[in-house]
Amino acid sequence: MAIQREEERLGAFTLFRHFRRIMAYVRGQRWLLALCIAGSMILAGLELALPLITRRAIDAYILPPYQLVELKDPVLARQLASLPSYTPEAGGRQAFVRSADLTKAQRTELGLRGLASKERYYRLPYAGRRHASQFLSASSLDRLPAPQRRRLLGPQRSGIIGLAFWYLVLLMANFFLSYGVSVGLNRLGQRAVQRMRGQLFSHLHRLPIRYFDENPVGRLVTRVNNDTATLSELFTEVVATAVSDVALFAGILAVLLSLDVGLTEHLLLLAPPLVLLALWFKAVSQKIYREIRVQLAKINTFLQEAVQGITVLKSFTFERKAFDRFNDLGVAYYKTQMRLIYIFAVFRPLIDAFATSAVAIVVWTGGGQALRQQISIGTMVAFLLYLRMLFMPLQDLAEKFNIVQSSVVASERLFRILDTAAEDPGLGRSPARPCGSIQFEDVSFAYEEGQPVLDRVTFEVPCGKTVALVGATGSGKTTITSLLLRFYELQPGHGSILVDSIPIQDWDVQELRRQFAFVQQDLFLFAGSLQNNITLFREVPPERLHAALEASRAQMILDKLPDGLRHSLNERGTTISQGERQLVSFARALVADPRILVLDEATASVDSQTEALIQQALKDLLKGRTALVVAHRLSTVQDADKILVLKKGRIVEQGTHAELLATGGLYAHLYRTQLAGGRNLQQEALPGA
Repeated sequence: MAIQREEERLGAFTLFRHFRRIMAYVRGQRWLLALCIAGSMILAGLELALPLITRRAIDAYILPPYQLVELKDPVLARQLASLPSYTPEAGGRQAFVRSADLTKAQRTELGLRGLASKERYYRLPYAGRRHASQFLSASSLDRLPAPQRRRLLGPQRSGIIGLAFWYLVLLMANFFLSYGVSVGLNRLGQRAVQRMRGQLFSHLHRLPIRYFDENPVGRLVTRVNNDTATLSELFTEVVATAVSDVALFAGILAVLLSLDVGLTEHLLLLAPPLVLLALWFKAVSQKIYREIRVQLAKINTFLQEAVQGITVLKSFTFERKAFDRFNDLGVAYYKTQMRLIYIFAVFRPLIDAFATSAVAIVVWTGGGQALRQQISIGTMVAFLLYLRMLFMPLQDLAEKFNIVQSSVVASERLFRILDTAAEDPGLGRSPARPCGSIQFEDVSFAYEEGQPVLDRVTFEVPCGKTVALVGATGSGKTTITSLLLRFYELQPGHGSILVDSIPIQDWDVQELRRQFAFVQQDLFLFAGSLQNNITLFREVPPERLHAALEASRAQMILDKLPDGLRHSLNERGTTISQGERQLVSFARALVADPRILVLDEATASVDSQTEALIQQALKDLLKGRTALVVAHRLSTVQDADKILVLKKGRIVEQGTHAELLATGGLYAHLYRTQLAGGRNLQQEALPGA
């Protein structure tokens, strides 16, 4: 439910709120982004030019170029006489003019008044002055011999070849420019992902432990991997493409208006329902996208837990139940995806229907105007080509909106992580000569409000001394070690913790933790070589490494491995035994050369033989160091300088092993209980017992 609660807290988000932060991830390469945007706008211009070339080819070269017009209107006759292609017929009542030379107003007036013939004409390539006898109607073209026909159509053929050449040039320019823009945008996107993942990884390691208590591993993995990849698509698929689409859309409208205002106005009648459709799609799909992200995080989280806990599932034969639970999550994810598909299944056909309606409007209205010679055939064809280009961005809106919506959710979730306050780095104080003393003064702590774990705990560990913490499960032993390392912060007024007489809040947190070596019961080994697990990928002098292996008794592990320190461990180091992993952890602690050693149930999960080795190693580990030892096995803390007995978050007894046994209190009871249990186990192991 934690995942669901977080997603429900995500407010109404627009990409522009975090746009400046997103753009920060392409710092140093904004020149490339500017080039890509400029290239996209040039691409839009190239695409706008292609239908105009087609229009020119149809009107000037494919259709016969000349028309016969009546000169009944003196004003119109004077206008036509100024055209370079004007050729009067004998008698002066008619004249031939090139259709491409007529303005839209002249073409409209001729069509409305019926002054232009529907027959088209070619100009014969005869020498001499212009004369009506030089023109041949298109219907008479087939009567000419083939050589004369080829000669007559030569200028048209040359014009078409010239336009085809420029069309090909524009296509090639479009190809190379598209290639450059695509490569540039992908470079920007991948660099942004690299930088954001690095920032996320670094920030996650500065967050307090409490954050990881509330956020499952699978969920964080989804953020760092999937959500950052989604932002990459924002650059590669949306940023420059959106600029190109806007430029193309505005350019198409401008060209359509320049070609024919009336026909464009008819098309704009489709705009209001298109806007309503887009708003509906946005409102419905946004909610579904959020649900998809929630369910994907749940699937990743459960998968992470199921893989990590595979031994538990198998040992309790829980595989079927786990599968059923995973299947339920998969079914919920499937149903939500299908809801989104249904939305797309409505949206896309409606966009296609609008596109078809626009074509019908152009064919009906524009075709009628073309028949009345109010617009040219080439203009109507150009309108149809521009309509296809106009609806292509709208048809892509579904895919682009998918990316935008995913980027919206992803960026909000990623910035929510980055905006989570990191743990307090402290005031940067540290002692001139650290020795490792520890003081707890009236420390109280609760993980949840109203459920105290520690209640006014006070004790001191002098430099170089060993203090053990014992008590029942839940008495607060591990909480003390977590507070000491500042994994959790004390609330004001709930006591203080001092290391070398300096409050831990005043220490630089990194410097504070360098004073410690923390050996846990549930230790963690990384996939990689044994040496890297001991040195934690740091450069360590060979003699120091060898001394740590000898003192920790981890050398016995190397003697059994053919590759020695180069032996490769798998995830969590399960190729070696629990006891061997514990010895590796002691070697890791010794290599760090800490002032203070914290052992949290370090021998709770090992056999008695390995425990004996660990006890030998501890003597070397504790030599000259302050130590805080948490233990269930009381046999491991008998040599401690002081033993603190905790019960329900309070120290109820303290003293040496002998002193506590003499008082006959809780410690003595725990010791006798463990001793009796150990004897019973030994008796049960004897033959015939």
